[in-house]
Amino acid sequence: MEKDEKPVTQVLVKHKETQSLLEFAAMLESIAKKLKEDQKFIITQGKEVVEIKPSNQLEVEIEYEIKRDKHSFEIEIDWYPDRDYPTMEIL
Repeated sequence: MEKDEKPVTQVLVKHKETQSLLEFAAMLESIAKKLKEDQKFIITQGKEVVEIKPSNQLEVEIEYEIKRDKHSFEIEIDWYPDRDYPTMEIL
């Protein structure tokens, strides 16, 4: 890769919709439950099926901002598939 070339970003899912607070909370609970039980979750959008399987260790970013009368809250997780770090256990 040349110095000026940037890596290509592949967008697998991009979706925006209006939900009630309870619908959004239910979606978060569903994702959390799947991650706890299966260490993955699946998003379907039309005929597209995307499996999201994070590594054991994650980089987590939470951001809350206010711009005039609009509030935005974001949760972002990043991981590298080949970088599972062992957890420490004290016996």
